[in-house]
Amino acid sequence: MNKTKLITLRVTEKEYETIKKKATKSGISLSRFVAFSALGKNVVSVNGLPEVAKQLIKIGTNLNQLVMLCHQGRITCPDLSLTRKELNNIWQLFSFLTDPTKPLQD
Repeated sequence: MNKTKLITLRVTEKEYETIKKKATKSGISLSRFVAFSALGKNVVSVNGLPEVAKQLIKIGTNLNQLVMLCHQGRITCPDLSLTRKELNNIWQLFSFLTDPTKPLQD
């Protein structure tokens, strides 16, 4: 999307500091925060999402290694269908938190 329009906004020093703190806390630029707010979009800040993503990746890596051992015949393959379903649910919720425009699936 090509942004070509400029909006100028005057606020008090106190309002500016409040808006700036909220934008910083949300992890987005001041400009983007003001635009989201003006367009009625929710700005959600969840502490620790990068760590959650890292842990999900580690779990996925471990599951892949387990499946590889199963395919090699080195271990008896456990039923991972419930684990896969729950991880998928967690991933969908994580994706929704980072992009609320994505629909949650059943």
